[in-house]
Amino acid sequence: MLQAKGFKIALMVLGALALALAANFSASITFLAVISLVLLAFFYFYSETAFYFLVAYLPFQLALNLASDIDLISGRLLILLLFFVIILKSLKGEKIIWSKNRIAAALILFFLITLISILVASNHIWGLRKVLVFLSILPLFFLTQNFITSGKKLKRLLWIIVGTTTVSVLIAFIQFISQFIFGYEAVFNFWSKNIASFFFGQSFGQTVLQNPSWFVNVGGRTLMRAIGLFPDPHMLAFFIGLMSPLVLVLFFGEKRHRRLLLLVYCFMLIVLFLTFSRGGYLGSLASLLAMGLVSWKKFSQKTRIFISSLFFVLATVIILTPVWVRFSSSFNLTEGSNLGRLKIWTEALTQFEKAPLLGVGLGNYPLALDFNAIYRSAVTSHNLYLDILVETGIFGLLAWLWFLGGMLKKLLTEIRGDLTRLSIIATGLLGAIVYFCIHSFFETPIFNPTILAYLMIVSALAASLNNISDKKF
Repeated sequence: MLQAKGFKIALMVLGALALALAANFSASITFLAVISLVLLAFFYFYSETAFYFLVAYLPFQLALNLASDIDLISGRLLILLLFFVIILKSLKGEKIIWSKNRIAAALILFFLITLISILVASNHIWGLRKVLVFLSILPLFFLTQNFITSGKKLKRLLWIIVGTTTVSVLIAFIQFISQFIFGYEAVFNFWSKNIASFFFGQSFGQTVLQNPSWFVNVGGRTLMRAIGLFPDPHMLAFFIGLMSPLVLVLFFGEKRHRRLLLLVYCFMLIVLFLTFSRGGYLGSLASLLAMGLVSWKKFSQKTRIFISSLFFVLATVIILTPVWVRFSSSFNLTEGSNLGRLKIWTEALTQFEKAPLLGVGLGNYPLALDFNAIYRSAVTSHNLYLDILVETGIFGLLAWLWFLGGMLKKLLTEIRGDLTRLSIIATGLLGAIVYFCIHSFFETPIFNPTILAYLMIVSALAASLNNISDKKF
């Protein structure tokens, strides 16, 4: 049985990779259509297996270079294919499991408000392209609800996340360590020539290389930060920040492989440190603190000692390494990058005052600052909440806060109950959301397809966790 499932997953992985590689080397729409139909057939007959494969594929998805200025991350296409399959099956009488809840309502409302914002946009095409990003990834929320309906399936999903995260983080670690062997310039050249176009897209890859945030100066020495297969270190930090709490709670909830899970978690934290993302550091501390506060009374004395020791070790590592220099600079308001960020935030608030209700239109913030800006401009407010506020207005921000607040409220309700594996997992989901909320004060992660996809998985679990059967799995 396991060999058969492995064979199916391997075939779909090869199909997805073939689709992405073909788009890099061939402009034949017919050829791409044939590959899509093959994948569609696999998704139809092995839908649940396809879902697990999709989750595992997200950190490694290749880009489809459809035109000189159009990149399409292949995972977006696969999400839509699987969603189409589920809708098609429902029309034939197969039951769809989508729980009605306020979190889903808030997500749909936010999407509708982004659509409305396009009406007032200076460039409707830019706004539409951003909407298509949401439209191709938000269905993963409903797919997760549909497939993760039992404790057994939830456990399988978490282990897949552990495996795929470990591989992704390992790639980033190897990339970082390589600079001490070959030099950071050689590693940069290799990554920019052999990685950027395949995983970011040719057009977006060029934008990333023109505005690199891949380097950091620590103690007078230039280092290439850990980025892995992500376009910048902050998105890698978001990925680790979302996934690491789930690895930690799996460690507390499992009786087997606990040493392996602890090793994976510590390894993830090490690579997070190597991103030198100050928002990532703050988010991780807030995440750990939140999980500790809501669960402390439920822990045994032995577990409390272990957690205290873990915090002590982490604090020691931060203070005694160059990470501390980077972290402490976050609180220095006279530091150059902090002054620049405060100036950007002030500019964003000024733009909001000009269009407080509907905003300037989704994806149109760069145009509000510079009429000659290009679509792939690197201009953002460097704050997700400000970006949403400026582009979609006050109602867009309120809908997004309702979405985040709804998840936190529902998870806290689950955690207050009896100590079960689901309440432990709820603690991890809470940690992931807290991380996302804090780090989002410094970046705009929802426009990264991989981060948005994993946020949809986390939010779907938060929304439907109390509906999962076999609570003592």
